Amino acid sequence: MNPRKIPLLLAVALTALLAGCGKKTETKAAALVKVRFQTDWFPQPEHGGYYQALAKGYYAAEGLDVEILPGGPNAQVMTTVAVGRTDLGMTNGDDVIVAVARGIPIKMVGAEMQRDPQGILFHAEHPLRDLHDLQGKTVMAGAGSTWIQVLQKKIGVEFKLIPLVGDLARFMNNPEFVQQCFVTNEPFFARQRGANVGALLIASDTYEPYRVIFTSTEFLTKHPDVVGKFVRASIRGWVDYLSGDPAPANRLLAAKRNDLTPEFMAYSIKAMNEYKLVSGDPAKGEWAGQLKAERLQKQIALLQEVGVLDKPVAVSDVADFEFIPTRNLFRPESSRDVFKPNQRPLPVMLSRAKNPAAWPWAIYGVESFASLWTKDDSPSLRMLPRSRNLASRAFRP
Repeated sequence: MNPRKIPLLLAVALTALLAGCGKKTETKAAALVKVRFQTDWFPQPEHGGYYQALAKGYYAAEGLDVEILPGGPNAQVMTTVAVGRTDLGMTNGDDVIVAVARGIPIKMVGAEMQRDPQGILFHAEHPLRDLHDLQGKTVMAGAGSTWIQVLQKKIGVEFKLIPLVGDLARFMNNPEFVQQCFVTNEPFFARQRGANVGALLIASDTYEPYRVIFTSTEFLTKHPDVVGKFVRASIRGWVDYLSGDPAPANRLLAAKRNDLTPEFMAYSIKAMNEYKLVSGDPAKGEWAGQLKAERLQKQIALLQEVGVLDKPVAVSDVADFEFIPTRNLFRPESSRDVFKPNQRPLPVMLSRAKNPAAWPWAIYGVESFASLWTKDDSPSLRMLPRSRNLASRAFRP
């Protein structure tokens, strides 16, 4: 071969290689599946796990192009998902059960929170020890809230109800005043105005609704792989947001709403951790993303008892457990294999996979923790796998 032609041939080969790489990149980008996710309110830290998954590329790593659609006072999350205007949504678990009993074709596919963040805001000089202390009081709350039916009809606590309005003025002017709140929100603003307050979580052993990710039965039937990928990446985002650096999600949130201060976002994150809203209570065997059939059955029975269900429903009618994580991702022993896979050398990960056929899952775990180790130390191939009373959110930022 003529030596003078070698540089030319190398240049041609390099050009072809780069062109090929460009085509692969374009193909990969084009292959991302569009997913529309509807939230229940304006962007806020209580949605932080989804924004973390978006900001850090967890959705993209699953092959998804996720659009997070903000809600608001008039958001009809279950309706938009049921009719296919959006693909997945978030709401209170009770909402899904009641909707299914009314014939709405939706299903829970994972838990955003192990319990709902609704609570009762009170002044510290007139503290509430538990929900029984509401007996005989006047409470400002959403009239359609399921917890009111449970408290009065099941637990037997009677109180006067006044409609919830969109500010803290009455609360600030009356030290004996109590009102419905979100423990992740209103206490911060009441303290900012100089009040010494406490917040009592409404969730209890009697009434303990999940906060859930849900989809339509049609979308679930047609695209179970997409649902599984979305749930997996979302839970990864939540774990990272609450136990890692929340800055990526917070930057996205702040860009969408300039009224979200760093102090408020820090408070909301702290509240979610202190109340174990997402991580769950390890003493109860709870973890992020988990849905338990027995707990849902108990919830269905309770809703039936207090008369909010139009007809009986089964657990299988309201939830699909295919995409639920099998391990607590917040636990250090789990994070070695799941939460921080990049810290484990690739040969070690491969050596732990006893079945060579499962090695691609272990390799994939280097980038996105898709493999979950089971008790026998082999990879698990399972994927992580009436509308809410929005009046109670009217004065939220």
